[in-house]
Amino acid sequence: MRSIYLNIGSNRGDSRALVEEAVRRVAAAFPQALLRRSHAVTSQPWGYQSENPFLNLGVALDFDGEMPQPLDVLAATQGIERALAPDSPHRNADGSYRDRLLDIDIIHIDGVRMDTPELTLPHPRAAARRFVMEPMQVLCPGWSPDSVAADDDPHAKKTIADMARDDVATFRAKPKTPLCVVLDNIRSLNNIGSIFRTADAFMLDSVVLCGISATPPDPAIHKTALGAEESVAWRYFDTTAEAVASLRAQGWTICCLEQVHGSVDLDAFVPAPGQKIALVSGNEVAGVDPAIVRGADVWLEIPQAGTKHSLNVAVSTAIALWHLYSHLSRR
Repeated sequence: MRSIYLNIGSNRGDSRALVEEAVRRVAAAFPQALLRRSHAVTSQPWGYQSENPFLNLGVALDFDGEMPQPLDVLAATQGIERALAPDSPHRNADGSYRDRLLDIDIIHIDGVRMDTPELTLPHPRAAARRFVMEPMQVLCPGWSPDSVAADDDPHAKKTIADMARDDVATFRAKPKTPLCVVLDNIRSLNNIGSIFRTADAFMLDSVVLCGISATPPDPAIHKTALGAEESVAWRYFDTTAEAVASLRAQGWTICCLEQVHGSVDLDAFVPAPGQKIALVSGNEVAGVDPAIVRGADVWLEIPQAGTKHSLNVAVSTAIALWHLYSHLSRR
């Protein structure tokens, strides 16, 4: 799969309505592509002074088959601009920027580098524009103009297309790793979001949220989950005890990530083939509830050599899930 990345902006008229209509027309112009979009970004005009802030968002068009030629994409986006914003030039007669009803920029096309009078790719000013780079980090994490290199450069950063990531529907339909994570009264929404992102990366069966642990949808969870809260299945229980009882009845092995006298070093624990592992991660201050610890099947501890007694819960959970996934995914 290869992708085309656009940035759509406006700072005149009903900017939000114009941008949304432009997104709809982009989708209609390329019906063979899957369209993904970022959140909207509000920013001050770039390169000139104006009292009118811009509203921008990023769009990715993912193609499984043949992609249109870059200049054909340019023609299509310029046609949308002319249709929605006639007689609204982007620049003044002297070449300086001005307020505009609609502006659609091509930021990047996977596998394409070009520098012609009509179009330069990647966009030559992308790195200097927060309203471009912020949406791009949602649509293509880690992307920068400098990461776009020749196909034979082994040090070029991989794009989403290179990594062949699934869309949400495909991800949900795939068989999952027999692994879930139980969040025992996690107070930080950012930690919860980060764990969702880890759960997506390792194809977990589910995230089980308990007690005070917040549930999606929530902007603070989304900030670190980056949409993984939509791909990963999740459930909520009023208490961790209820969650553990339900999982045990379904044949899950309950593993507590906790430092106890009977704990096993994480690297020494190897799950059996077909074993379903429910990893319980505890509150940032109190850890896993002692009643849950006493009733667990296994206690796992990450060996440490520093001065601090523990790791951040999102970090420790990610380490433990990677270890378990690395064994379970091979079977």
